[in-house]
Amino acid sequence: MAVALGPTAWSRSAPGAVSLLLAGAMCVLPFLIPYHQDPLRSFYPEWFAAALGLCAVAVALAGRVFPSVRLPAPGRWLIGFAVFLAACALARDPVYPQMTLWAIAYVAYAVLMLWLGAHLVHEMGLARTAEVLAACVLAGALANAAAGVVQFYGRPFWLEDLVAHLRGNRAYGNIAQANLYANYLALGQAALLFLWVRGRIGGSLTWCAAALLVWASALSDSRAALLFVLWFAALGALSTRQSPAGDMRRLRTASFVLAAATLAAFAVVPRFNDLFGLGPAQAGMDGRWFGGAGFLRWPAWALALRLFAGAPIAGVGVGEFAGAAFDAGLPREMADAFEVWTSPHDLVLHLMAETGAIGAALVLAGIAVWCRQVWQSYRAEWQPAAWWIVAAVGVGLVHSLVEFPLWSAHFLGTTALLMGTVTTVSARSLGGLNSGAALRRVAVGGVWVGLAVILALGLRDYGRLDVTRGTGAGSTLAGAAASDDARTLRELGHGVLAPLAEFRLCMGAPLNRDELDLKLRWSARVMHYFPSNAIVGRRAVFLALDGREHEAAALVDRLADQKRASRMQSAQLLQQAQNSDAVIARLIARLQLGPRRLDP
Repeated sequence: MAVALGPTAWSRSAPGAVSLLLAGAMCVLPFLIPYHQDPLRSFYPEWFAAALGLCAVAVALAGRVFPSVRLPAPGRWLIGFAVFLAACALARDPVYPQMTLWAIAYVAYAVLMLWLGAHLVHEMGLARTAEVLAACVLAGALANAAAGVVQFYGRPFWLEDLVAHLRGNRAYGNIAQANLYANYLALGQAALLFLWVRGRIGGSLTWCAAALLVWASALSDSRAALLFVLWFAALGALSTRQSPAGDMRRLRTASFVLAAATLAAFAVVPRFNDLFGLGPAQAGMDGRWFGGAGFLRWPAWALALRLFAGAPIAGVGVGEFAGAAFDAGLPREMADAFEVWTSPHDLVLHLMAETGAIGAALVLAGIAVWCRQVWQSYRAEWQPAAWWIVAAVGVGLVHSLVEFPLWSAHFLGTTALLMGTVTTVSARSLGGLNSGAALRRVAVGGVWVGLAVILALGLRDYGRLDVTRGTGAGSTLAGAAASDDARTLRELGHGVLAPLAEFRLCMGAPLNRDELDLKLRWSARVMHYFPSNAIVGRRAVFLALDGREHEAAALVDRLADQKRASRMQSAQLLQQAQNSDAVIARLIARLQLGPRRLDP
């Protein structure tokens, strides 16, 4: 694969060229990291993506002549959204203000990437920018596709440091989540079609790359992959109606072939694996077409609408969907011992539930403005570069209707960057003599510094949190409360990762009366953030030991309304505390009665 960059284009603007390379690196390198461990499996990829994005912006800021491109209109709506989040946090005194801080940081990062995309096009041109970004995305997608194939069919020991270990029976490459893996492969498929049409990749290499991407997509077992290729086909048909030129006709044909090949692969690949006994046991999609977690989205969406109805103006608060959902009657299938749904798996409903009508309207207005600008700019005549960028952004937006990919910084940054490249910037915005450039430099620099500080604090605290992994969930407070791990977690409870730190403190707290007031505070706060069965059970024990048996019994009734395996796990947890007080035995007996009718 070769992308002709041309010395003339690169010499036009050295800062622009370096920024483009760093932006391209942001679209590939974070997606190749094979290290994914609790408590946040995507922390290092997300952190690395944000760091690369900030480096790209820093190069633009350091240029001798600061670019005069103003912030694209969608970014202004996002700034309004960030201001709204800050105002809500000040008005409602949230349990974890750190959640709002991180949400604002994500929004600010997206705004910077929007601006960076517009700046790159201003400096390097749309075609050149699109080609470089497409080449980087395709390289990352091919590497991940190969990693997913190796992962699925058996990873040799000499690749253990390069390919993530397979958990379950669905390939996910080095992205650690099968649906996000399918998302990234789809970005690579769109990039492949674009580079092929532009003549940057030969026909035989295109066929080989397409076969690898399609096969790996089928191994992901993600239904979203089918939505992506159908989206490409629909966009290809639409763009050909507007621009019946040769390149666009070839794109339409290629997108149709890709969609047909992907549909066929999802039918053939699982049967091929079964026939030859390849891959992990019980792999394949047959049992997931009409079952599995997909059906849980319906009650999750209904629950999100209920939360929105209860707080229609400003929502229940950033990061508090899970806690509010638990209070509203979280379906038993949406929680188990160590997991709980923290999102309704729909961007619009999530925004409505957590930020209300105002927050959702601000974000959706920004997206609508972007869509309108793209349509006005390219409805007369589509270009292959615009097709690839709109196709890639569409993957993120379509996926956001059934998942939450934009909650991950590496996917958010890539999507926002691509959106910025096709955002209309008027001639007045460019300005003849860099009008207002100094003010823009200060504004962008201020946001950059704020994000850099948050990234530095996040990396420092996560590094400290990560070393408590072995003891933080079981024995951190056992024996001496002044242990090094306990001290570390208590200190982190006042930092930017306080929710994670207090979750570990709550999970590691002995089920006795020692420091009971502190345990009650921890568990009450964590219930707002992550009310998994393990946390609910511990909260019930602490309440019972505090003489609040009625409240503890209400929580135990929620645990009883679970599948048998989950009830057994909860019973084992309560049994650890039965020597502390006789009331625990009554809670165990209540739990063993099994499901009962619960008022929502």
